[in-house]
Amino acid sequence: MRKFRIMLVAVVILLGVVAVVFLTRDRKTPAYLTTPAVRQEIRMTVSTNGVIEPVERSEVYAPIDGRVTRISAQEGDGISAGQLLMELESDQVRTALSEANAALLEARRQEQSVLSDPPGEEVAAIDATIDEAALQLAEIDKDLAAEESLLAQGAVARVSVDNLRKQRELLQLQLDGHRRRRQELLARHSPEEKQLERDRVRQLAEQAHFLEQQRRLETVAAPKSGVLYSLDVKPGAYVTRGQLLAQVNQPGKIRLRAYVDEPDLGRVAKGQPVVVTWDGLPDRRWTGVVERPAEQVVSMNNRTVGHVICSIDTQDGGDALRELIPNLNVKVEITTMRKADAVVVPRSAVFSPDGKQSVTLFDGKAAVTRQVVTGIVTAEDVEVLEGVKEGDPVVTNPLDAN
Repeated sequence: MRKFRIMLVAVVILLGVVAVVFLTRDRKTPAYLTTPAVRQEIRMTVSTNGVIEPVERSEVYAPIDGRVTRISAQEGDGISAGQLLMELESDQVRTALSEANAALLEARRQEQSVLSDPPGEEVAAIDATIDEAALQLAEIDKDLAAEESLLAQGAVARVSVDNLRKQRELLQLQLDGHRRRRQELLARHSPEEKQLERDRVRQLAEQAHFLEQQRRLETVAAPKSGVLYSLDVKPGAYVTRGQLLAQVNQPGKIRLRAYVDEPDLGRVAKGQPVVVTWDGLPDRRWTGVVERPAEQVVSMNNRTVGHVICSIDTQDGGDALRELIPNLNVKVEITTMRKADAVVVPRSAVFSPDGKQSVTLFDGKAAVTRQVVTGIVTAEDVEVLEGVKEGDPVVTNPLDAN
């Protein structure tokens, strides 16, 4: 029994020692995870999507409002300049042209009536009336002269002479009236009225000419020779003036239009390298450079993006021209910063106590916190400019271990 008690006490003491050692070791040696700082290339990139488009292209826009009645070409067809692409029909233009032509015809008839001389029979009739009145006036003048001579001799009464004088005055008034009517007939419209009719006809003619030109725009032709690579309408569709109908490209050169989200636009600059991939050929990669950064931001679905124009290298035997066809949706990676020989640590190794960037170094015995100066930062890695050298063991879980 005594031996058993001695052994039991010894076991308890041993377990106590082991527990003390274990607890003491756990306090002094945290569970650090380390990795060495390495020297390698580090890149900061912008990943997005884009579309392949031709460099030399021509857009075809609707010249008028109307309905598409016929399309005479299909996407992918080779076309020549001036070739018929489609026909439109504008009820509004055709109705307006019909009304303008009717108004012009009526105005020309009115103009002819105003500018032309009066009918000859009207002039002849009034001339005959004037001649007859003048003849009657001449006869009564003779009778009046004879009566006045007899009155002087006392052979006739004065009342007879007075009656002849009244008849003569009446005839003279009638003759003057006929002559005025003849003048009015010959000049029944003033120069101002005639000019007004001329101006009215000219304005209506210009309006009809303009509408006729609009009607001719119902025929839409190709602006240049090339390949019809985009056709955005179908027969029966109603289009408005200025709406994009089709696009024609000249084969031989392509480019990339990358849709970069607004927060990333500040890092994109001309000349930065670009890598293009396409799900249709997952093993292929095409390269290029940024040619023109975005000039404005626009809404696209639920995104606010800028259009970044990039060139595509097509000097690899023409594969890019054959594989990257216009309107192809692709994935894009733009390298905005790059250093080929940088000291790099995992991003999880860098923390900021008191707002100062630091890392923890652990050599297996002691841990040391050291302030660092960082450079390029990516989603996974951080470039260290000062404070860490290649091969230093950095702790990747400094916050968990403290």
